[in-house]
Amino acid sequence: MITALVSALLVTLSPAALPAGPHPAGPHVDGRVLHDDAVRISLDADRVGLLGTAGDRYVVRLSSSDGSDARIVSVRPDGRERLLTANRDASASPLLSDDGRHLISTPHASSSSTTVRVRSARTGRVLVTRTFPGSVSVLDASSGRAVLGGWAPNRTFWWTYAGTDDTTPINRRTGYFASIEAGRVASYTRDPYQGGCSVLTSLAGNRLSRSCTERVAAVSPDGRRVAAIGILSDGIGPSRVTVRRATGDRLDRYDAPYFFGSIRWESDTALLMDTYDQRRWATVRCDLSDCERASKLRRTPRY
Repeated sequence: MITALVSALLVTLSPAALPAGPHPAGPHVDGRVLHDDAVRISLDADRVGLLGTAGDRYVVRLSSSDGSDARIVSVRPDGRERLLTANRDASASPLLSDDGRHLISTPHASSSSTTVRVRSARTGRVLVTRTFPGSVSVLDASSGRAVLGGWAPNRTFWWTYAGTDDTTPINRRTGYFASIEAGRVASYTRDPYQGGCSVLTSLAGNRLSRSCTERVAAVSPDGRRVAAIGILSDGIGPSRVTVRRATGDRLDRYDAPYFFGSIRWESDTALLMDTYDQRRWATVRCDLSDCERASKLRRTPRY
């Protein structure tokens, strides 16, 4: 890879100026096309989002350009589709468990209660439905267990939804991010718009770092690195991403000419960021200050 413009650990990314590198590893979506090595599937929707894989199938969220008419389908490598769910279940922050077995959504949510629904990611059949008090988000799931974070009451907890229907507390803060694979969970001490801070811990509860200016956007698979954005980042997306060790030490910072979209780790050291300028955008891969373009350039939407 070729080093981008660097100044005092600040990397300014211009997608069009970066050299082209390989596409992201593993299954990924480029525009309306799903790629996975030799597999190339064109999908009929304005917006296409890959939730993950379920065995030999891809679980994909499709919608109109404005996000309406959402549906979730499983797609075989030959392109055949099976509808898993649509409407509210497809619109309410759907999540595929890490093992690819369960599709989880929150079709009904309010400040007083939240309904969480678990479906088979193979058939779409509803397996479990439970209503929790307060506003609750599903942060991650694997092997029949999910990590949830909630407001009023504020808490982060495990929910075992397969076999039993039990909950186990993790902490009394509002969890907003979790990675079961990395063994990490991030939570707010209170509402960040009212002076709350972000705390990163292990899932066992060991504190790793705390920040009152940044929140966690993604954690590397080994749990050692964190991609962080401004704690009050809102709107179309942040303009700065900071990479830190889980303990808080800063490793690098990235600025976008316009804003960053999706931020995720490709490996323990390589970070993928959808990077926008006013005219064009691309997925950019950075391993600290070594950066390259990992997708074709596309026109930036007008918001």
